[in-house]
Amino acid sequence: MTGSSLRYLIKEGFRNTWTNRMMSLASICVLMSCLVLIGSASMIFLNIDSLLSKIEEENVVMVYIEDDTTDEEIAQMETDIEAIGNISDIEFVSKEEAWEEQLATMDEADAAFFTTVSSEIPLPDAYKVTVSDLNLFDDTVEAINQLDNIDVVRENKDLAQRLVSIRQGVSVIAIVIVAVLFVISMFIISNTIRLTVYSRRLEISIMKSVGATNNFVRLPFVVEGMILGIVSGLIGLGLVWGVYELAINQFSDLLSSLNLQALEFSDYALLMLGIFVAIGIITGVGGSLITMRKYLNKEGSEISAV
Repeated sequence: MTGSSLRYLIKEGFRNTWTNRMMSLASICVLMSCLVLIGSASMIFLNIDSLLSKIEEENVVMVYIEDDTTDEEIAQMETDIEAIGNISDIEFVSKEEAWEEQLATMDEADAAFFTTVSSEIPLPDAYKVTVSDLNLFDDTVEAINQLDNIDVVRENKDLAQRLVSIRQGVSVIAIVIVAVLFVISMFIISNTIRLTVYSRRLEISIMKSVGATNNFVRLPFVVEGMILGIVSGLIGLGLVWGVYELAINQFSDLLSSLNLQALEFSDYALLMLGIFVAIGIITGVGGSLITMRKYLNKEGSEISAV
């Protein structure tokens, strides 16, 4: 195929999109609706995942140190804990600091009583350890327990297991919903394009009867599919952005009362645009290729029926 032929067929694709603008508009609306559903579901699950991540950060392991441990051994313990791996953060909590925090939670009379009864601090030094991957939570805690100068290790294994189960469940649900919506998009757009191809079956038959190759006939429809996909992706992104910001504004008071903060859509806009355009092109081009197959094999038989 020469360059001039390619340019002609691409221009034909744009011209046909405008000529059949009602069918093009229907295809855009259908695909755009599916993309809005996919984008909205994705933002919901991204916010849920962000919330789970914040909860995971609070699921720390408290490593209490034996009273007779020297400062050098305490410093070495921090190095040993970091060497275990799967540690996102480690913070030393001195017994003086922990005791001050404990007294701050008491009323004035109780705090005065405990400070006058004894000058000794009844708490040990400790390390507050945050685990990176909760799937390796048990292995990490077991490795910490093997270190020297450990008095006791306190952890919330049940919460860690629940968070892992919730995250896995959310991931599976998100993948299933997005996959189902993608299949629905492909099915609907294919049927919409099928109507477009059917309404132009005589044109296709004429082109085939004069010796046009399948690729020559197919390319304008492929260009149409790409145009429909790109336009649907751009409009879909704008609608998802608007719906998301509207929902955030509506629930802002509730989020503030729960001390939660929604994700910024702008952080994901570029990535979502790329995904939307890719889905649009795949469904548009794929739908065009699938629905044209039977018409390209008729070898102009529609002419004889006219």
